[in-house]
Amino acid sequence: MPEPNFLILGAPRSATTFLYRAVNEHPKIFMSTVKEPGFFSHDQRAPEWVSPMGVSNHIRSWDEYVHLFDGSESYPLRGEASTTYLADGHAAERIKARLTEPPRMIAILRNPVDRAYSHYMYHRMLHTEPAECFEDALADEANRSRKNWNILWRYREAGLYGSQIARYYDLFGKDQLLILLTEDFQDQAWVMKRVFDFLGLDNAVPIKLEGKVNQSGVSKGSMASWILKSRNPLKLIARRILPAPMRSHLRDQLTDKPPAMLAKTRRELESFYRDDILRTQKLIGRDLNGWLQASFDNAFSRGS
Repeated sequence: MPEPNFLILGAPRSATTFLYRAVNEHPKIFMSTVKEPGFFSHDQRAPEWVSPMGVSNHIRSWDEYVHLFDGSESYPLRGEASTTYLADGHAAERIKARLTEPPRMIAILRNPVDRAYSHYMYHRMLHTEPAECFEDALADEANRSRKNWNILWRYREAGLYGSQIARYYDLFGKDQLLILLTEDFQDQAWVMKRVFDFLGLDNAVPIKLEGKVNQSGVSKGSMASWILKSRNPLKLIARRILPAPMRSHLRDQLTDKPPAMLAKTRRELESFYRDDILRTQKLIGRDLNGWLQASFDNAFSRGS
């Protein structure tokens, strides 16, 4: 059975869904129809991760996982995208142990402060986050770690990119991992050329760049709230039958922009991440000084 040889690792809320859809347009790439199979974060994990929705429903069987790539034999690149892989402390080891050949891998990094808040608001929109404010979710993180909550609900921890990237570099070397920044997606055409060059494919293939990057919000009223729930059957059907631009438009109609992050919280998170940002900057050779700048007057900060 064919195995994947290309993985999008995360980070969550950093344009991974956009990239998954875009690379799937290339005629030489086969992407699994299931986004977020999460196999390498759940393969033989004991104890299993839990979340507000209970035990994860990700794929655990190798046979079930490789069946995601049925029909991909003629494709040079076979891939999937699971946003737990980058932050998960064991996924890199499982990837190396399971796959016959080292895969090409892409990680997208976003300012960890903004990423954490966006992820929290996204889970609130889906009704999969119990804490009613971001600060309560952050305060509960040590408790969540003790209870073995999924890394996707440990917003602060998921943004420690330095140790995450170092783990992949140590196991696979730098040549196997392409690091992008969310800011790069301001020039989407450049990003796709960079990605296809990294994958060894024709970078002149026209790609439909549709949908929004990092879309999140808060629901408009009780009906919108019900529709947006994570396991709502109508939402699952819409995901299967509606194209990405139409789904984005529908979500626009159901949500408002999220409230701004408290300036005090931003200051605390910027202080928390400072050393790791400096480590990440050195590892990847990219200027991340913009992440180190306090920006209390931007659209994500309010109050004192």
